[in-house]
Order: sequence, then C-alpha cells, then structure tokens
Amino acid sequence: MDTRLEALAGRQGGMFAAHEALAAGVTNACLHRALRARELVRVRRGAYVQATVWQHASPDERYRLGCLAVARSRPGDALSHHAALAVLGLPLWGHDAARIDLVTDTVQGVRRGAVWLHPDDGVVLAPVADTPSVSPARALVRTALTMGQDCAVVAGDAALRRGLVTEADLVTEVALISPHQGRRRALEAVLLMDGRSESVGESRTRLALRRLGFTPESQVVLRDSGGHFIARVDLVVDGVVLEFDGQVKYARQRDAEDGSAGPEEVVWLEKRREDAIRRLGHPVERVIWSELARPGLIGARVRSASALVAPLAPRPA
Repeated sequence: MDTRLEALAGRQGGMFAAHEALAAGVTNACLHRALRARELVRVRRGAYVQATVWQHASPDERYRLGCLAVARSRPGDALSHHAALAVLGLPLWGHDAARIDLVTDTVQGVRRGAVWLHPDDGVVLAPVADTPSVSPARALVRTALTMGQDCAVVAGDAALRRGLVTEADLVTEVALISPHQGRRRALEAVLLMDGRSESVGESRTRLALRRLGFTPESQVVLRDSGGHFIARVDLVVDGVVLEFDGQVKYARQRDAEDGSAGPEEVVWLEKRREDAIRRLGHPVERVIWSELARPGLIGARVRSASALVAPLAPRPA
C-alpha cells in the first residue's frame, strides 16, 4: 500500500476519509488500486479502513471502525445514537450494525443508505476519539427510541458504572423528547438502567426478571450474622441468589486468600462460596446465555427456589 496511506491510517487508528487521503497527496487512482489489491476496505463511499486492521477486528470493533470512518468522511457532522455509544466503547446488544446515525444541519431526518441523518437542534457535542459526537446521555436516550429498551439499558448500565452519565443527565435529556417522539418509551428505559450491573448478561437477566414482575437487586453484598463478608452476588430476587453464566467472584477470594488458583482450586473455592451463601438461607441459581431467550424458564426457577428461602439470622446492631 502507498506509504502515505499507511501513515495516514496509522495516525488515525486504521481509518480515514477520501478527502483526507487527497489532502495527503494521494490520488483517486491510488485509492482504487489499494481497493483492488484488497489493502483497503470501503465501509461507505469516501470512508475507508485499512484491511489488516479490519481483518483482525471483532464484529463490534468493525462497527466502531465503520462509524469513525464515516464520521471522518462527513466533516461537520457528529455521531449519534448507538453509533456514538460504540465509539465510547459501551456494550451494544440487539442493535442494527448496518446503521450509522449522525446529526447534521438538515431540516428533517433523512436516510441515505446505511446512514441516518438527524437535525442537530443545537445539540452540544462531546468529541470522542478526535471525532465529534453527541453527549453520552443524548446517545443513550435516542438509542432507546431507535434500537429499543434492551440496547439502551445494556449500554446505559455500563455508562452509569463508568461515570460517563448520571441519572440527572439522562432525565434531562428525556425531557427534550416530545411525547409524540416517544418520551414515555425513553423514560421507561432510563428508569430501568442500573450502574451496579457489571456485564451485558447481568443487565439482560435483570431486565428479563423485571418483565416477569420480579424486583431484582444488583450486586448485593451478603454477610453472616456477625457482619462478616461472605460474598458479593450478581442479583438477589425474592431471597434467591442469581449468578449470570457462572461468573463468580474468584478474584476477590484469591486476593483474600493470598495465592493464585488453578482450575481445580477455583471449582473448590466456588463450592465453598456457594455453600456459605446457602447457609445464610439463600438458594443459588445460575443463568446462562441460552436461557435469556427463555425468560419464563428463569422465572419458574426463581419461583421454585424462593420456596426454599430460609429466614436470615438477624445481624447485631
């Protein structure tokens, strides 16, 4: 590949726009040769990613690279909705990976292939990775309107946990949505967000339980009657402990017990941990990815296990 293109892509994380290449002295003919030689991937007209970078990227990273490249190809526009969340490195679930949203000076929303353009409405921008973007709060609220509740809540949980937004930021942004645009839907998503959640699976499990009528609590610290720490668990609902996908708190136990653990010791440590939780009167259930598609099964297991919950010993004052 032309050394000027290599240098340009290297400075910008592997992506660039056609106008940037031309400004660096690269001709259109050179760009076309690089495309034919499969040295570049064109994600959209005028937006390119270096092929070696693209080939080694995960699907989520490819979406992020595509968003950044498209934004570079449209000076003056800013990433929005779940495209902005991707650039922030927030987890996405159930999103349209073929869609990139931008705010621009258009009078009304318009779609141009995979790119959706929205009026900027005087929105305040917050540059991310040297790329103009709407604020995390605006991106989350708008994502709730376009991609739905699950996508917004999964990303919102992570954004709250990382301190990128506050609940007040989100509520303020919801107030800017008109009722006919879907203010109620946006508010419902915001009220379901919980910064205590530590993974996509945990967020989705919590949402599934809420839709079944349960009131789960995230990241609960369990202590014995003497106030001694026993465990921190993903979720507690009706006295039942739920751990997502076998994600256990081995690291904290290793730190406490001063030593690394091999596979056999890890299993033994987890058995001790679960035994201690059950001695407090909490049944333990585990949720795996495939079960998230069958929330009724999770609900039935919780209801069955809740009958086994024993009264907890009172903690001393």
